[in-house]
Amino acid sequence: MPSKLRVRYIFRPLVNLIAKGLSKIGVTPNVATILMLIFAIFSFISLVFFYNLLYFAIFIFITGIMDGVDGAIARLTNKSTKFGGFFDSIMDRFSEFIIFLGLFIFCWDQLLWNLIDMKFIIFISFLASIMISYTRSRAENFYKGDFDVGLMARSERLLYLMITSIIAFFYGFFNVFLFILMWLVIGTGIFRFHKLSFLIKENERYKLKSIQKS
Repeated sequence: MPSKLRVRYIFRPLVNLIAKGLSKIGVTPNVATILMLIFAIFSFISLVFFYNLLYFAIFIFITGIMDGVDGAIARLTNKSTKFGGFFDSIMDRFSEFIIFLGLFIFCWDQLLWNLIDMKFIIFISFLASIMISYTRSRAENFYKGDFDVGLMARSERLLYLMITSIIAFFYGFFNVFLFILMWLVIGTGIFRFHKLSFLIKENERYKLKSIQKS
């Protein structure tokens, strides 16, 4: 059962409004996915070339919104396809790689508390983020249902980066925020793994009991 603590529920009216507008001018779900990737690239440019956390936050927010727009357009126009879902999933992972790569370069020579290399923190955060998404996709390959459990899914990670980037632009402490993000995504990854492992084992026990009864 998916978590109810999802920011997509909060921003759904905005996502649907944008989807309706874009669908009216002929934007397809796959084009919306490409637009999402483009804004992720803009977020990368904001960090790597302009060192501007405010621009980064703005483009991260748009990336997160567009991440839901492609699916909303598909539902509105009845153009949902297996290829579209596959393409969206691949571009989601690619866009996240671009964002974390931007953070990696931005923090290239920085240390947290003059002790911890920020490149290590960002690498672990990216690895844990990928594992969060991977465990869900693998579970859904084997079993029907939505296994979107845990606190820091993709939308929540993007929202966290957006909010903390704005705070850091004015007050600093960006490295501390990234350190907290690392532990949040690690915790989410561990929680999701154990939760899905439990659900899968329960499913297997149920199937075994059904076979034995028959």
